Amino acid sequence: MAVYSSVRTAIRNVALTSLSEFTNPVVIFSNSNGTEPAESYAVVNILSITQIGHHNTSTLTNTSEELSIQVVYECLVQFSFIGSLAGDMVQSFTQRINNNPVALESLKANKLSLMRKSQIRRAPQKRDTQWVEYQTIDVTFSYVVNTQQLVDVVEGVVISDNTSEIPVITKIPESIIYP
Repeated sequence: MAVYSSVRTAIRNVALTSLSEFTNPVVIFSNSNGTEPAESYAVVNILSITQIGHHNTSTLTNTSEELSIQVVYECLVQFSFIGSLAGDMVQSFTQRINNNPVALESLKANKLSLMRKSQIRRAPQKRDTQWVEYQTIDVTFSYVVNTQQLVDVVEGVVISDNTSEIPVITKIPESIIYP
């Protein structure tokens, strides 16, 4: 499973849902080497993905003889909002991401859970001859990765005791065919 790619997709989906009040919101990833959008836009910068704790593995296999392995990650993501609508976008995003039922459903559908978010930071930037509005917020999500591992299953055990004159053979289960 490509954890990083699935996290990227999930975070972008949630950002688009949280910005749904804007017509055709533009959400791009940092360092993507594309051209800068002409209208206001959001930038997603995944700062870190950290495994939290240890794995959780099932003790029984499913019908396909697979074990289920579950690992929890925390993803620290910086969202930047750039352009004349940056202030409105960041306020809408921060309000909707953990208060709006549609955004909460999007988090759930994308296997994300909002853990923490920072205060909004305003940091206008000088571009050539004019200032461009620039606002950022850091959000920490938890993300669960479920993987399946095919395992060999012991279907039966045969124990042969050759210490006595007459060998004793024990079969578990008794119905197992032993040559």
